[in-house]
Amino acid sequence: MIHIIPHHIGKGSYTAWYDLLNITEPHIFHQFDDIDDIQHKWIGEPPYVDNFLNKLKTINPKYGDIVIFDARYINQYDGNLEKTLIQLSIKYDDCKFILFDDDNALEYKDTERYTFFSNKFFVRPYELLHEYEHNCNYYRYRAALQNYWPHLKYVVHNFQTNIRQKKMNMIIGVDKKERLKIFKYVYKIGLDSESWLGYSAFSTQYDDSELSVELQKFRNQKLPVILDTPIERSMIGSVNVEIPPLPITMTSYFSCILETMVLPGDLIHLSEKSWNPFISRNIPLILGSSYINQYLQKIGFWLADDLFDLTPQMDVGSILKQYMNNLDIINKMSYSEIHDYYIKNESKIERNFGLLETIKFDFKSTNYKYFERPKHNLI
Repeated sequence: MIHIIPHHIGKGSYTAWYDLLNITEPHIFHQFDDIDDIQHKWIGEPPYVDNFLNKLKTINPKYGDIVIFDARYINQYDGNLEKTLIQLSIKYDDCKFILFDDDNALEYKDTERYTFFSNKFFVRPYELLHEYEHNCNYYRYRAALQNYWPHLKYVVHNFQTNIRQKKMNMIIGVDKKERLKIFKYVYKIGLDSESWLGYSAFSTQYDDSELSVELQKFRNQKLPVILDTPIERSMIGSVNVEIPPLPITMTSYFSCILETMVLPGDLIHLSEKSWNPFISRNIPLILGSSYINQYLQKIGFWLADDLFDLTPQMDVGSILKQYMNNLDIINKMSYSEIHDYYIKNESKIERNFGLLETIKFDFKSTNYKYFERPKHNLI
């Protein structure tokens, strides 16, 4: 039996992670009377360890059972998440736990006693796509379940053939060094006058000593510009993650995304940002992990690889340099050239949108490792 504790901690108005799971095996969505307290965090900041343990006692899972729940119930418990899960698995007759992380606290991991669904995972060779197929990236699957989705195709369609006001949009979240460097480059080459630019910048995640004097000066003189969220939210580092700012994205051609993490090597992180170009039918240009573009291409998304250099780069400096070179390409194109390119590839842009609309996450317990009790010979 599969047991789901249907609480999305801190869900707000977003689609709940448990609504993403298409389960055909026997399962139970357990009902608890504290769902609002948990989802709105009215009982304080997580973790809610005692709360979770009480629910587990009520469910009382048995051998072969699976319990799926929000990672923030226990992800700080005792400073040792994996040890805790093993202990609980043993206590409840070798059941298995599946934790759902809608942020980036965990990496995808699958063992006999627990699995982490995460927005971070390691890239593997093409013939070993287990982590691509089996990891439920929250933001990849939630878009088509948001309440605005049924109307979006009709709204965006009206703008597809327009000559748009700006070449690109670049909507950035909180202040990070890599983002700041790219943002400054947009101003350096003069692309700022032909772009919609938004930068919250009130929540900084580095020390000023890590920046050059020139970069500090730019930040202090040019930032912030706010386009996608009210100033009250931006002041505390909050950004709009529920829906792309359509008045901006629909009146520009390229959507230039700067992911939460720029990770050289095999680790990929995907937040809500990377899906925004596909949602709002823009031409995508995504800054992120070394293999982020290859991953997106392998699951079917078109990324304008005939226009941009998307070859994997193995250090942060090279990733940033490649992205700047791709911004140069946008900068040198005229509006008519960009419009013609957009129209030429309209069917591919539409297909990107369709992938988000149709793709679902089918949960099958046979896709994951499970605990097998040792067999004893009877004499």
